[in-house]
Amino acid sequence: MLSAEPVHAEGARYAANLVFLPGLWAGPESWRAPASYFGHRGWEGMLLDLRAIPGGLAARGEAVAEFTATLPAPPVLVGHDAGALVALAAAARAPVSAIVLLSPLVPATAASRQLLRSPTALLRLLLGRPVSPPDASLLATWSAPPVARCGLAPESAALVRAVVRGAVMPATTRPALALVGDRDPMVPLLTARDFAASVGAELQILESAGHWPHAGPTWQQVVGVVHRWLVRRLGEPLLEHYAESMAERDAEEEDE
Repeated sequence: MLSAEPVHAEGARYAANLVFLPGLWAGPESWRAPASYFGHRGWEGMLLDLRAIPGGLAARGEAVAEFTATLPAPPVLVGHDAGALVALAAAARAPVSAIVLLSPLVPATAASRQLLRSPTALLRLLLGRPVSPPDASLLATWSAPPVARCGLAPESAALVRAVVRGAVMPATTRPALALVGDRDPMVPLLTARDFAASVGAELQILESAGHWPHAGPTWQQVVGVVHRWLVRRLGEPLLEHYAESMAERDAEEEDE
């Protein structure tokens, strides 16, 4: 079952909530610092934990789509790693304002298959059992030190299978940004360019960033880039929508 934790803004300015989707094996802790900083800039946020949802990308996309229907306005989905793939799957099922794909774990690449190079992981995948996070030697390549703070836990075999064996990701008609570090061993720049083009996303490169730019020393850079892109791409309608909704709420309160 999906769980959601709100991160409130310090003086909300925008109509659309930011909905944060963690990557493989990660929990909402991976997004906590960026979500708080977005809150300082006026964004309401929701930290989702998807690991208890059985099934693969389709099941998680459906769960996130159902959750977005409970929000007051179409949200911005912000997904990291496999969470970026979930964001695309959800956006194909429900209205969203925009999508941010941070270090998207592109399915069926040599890099993504490295996550299952241990015999134990392969066996659990074949048996359909939850797959544990990579061992310490692989973690050093996959994530570097920040991953220790991300609350890693066993992951659905169906989701891991979709990532390592390949899943066709739908293109989106909504504004979309693919944000990739120039030192990301899991998403080489050529792979990132091809993936961004295939799903209809703009591509921006983060300097001196690896696969977990939101959980390491570059997290403020991530917030700055995403904030500027959202304001530029969604612009005044986003602000006007918020002003209108607040005016309607105030009018309703006066009538009570």
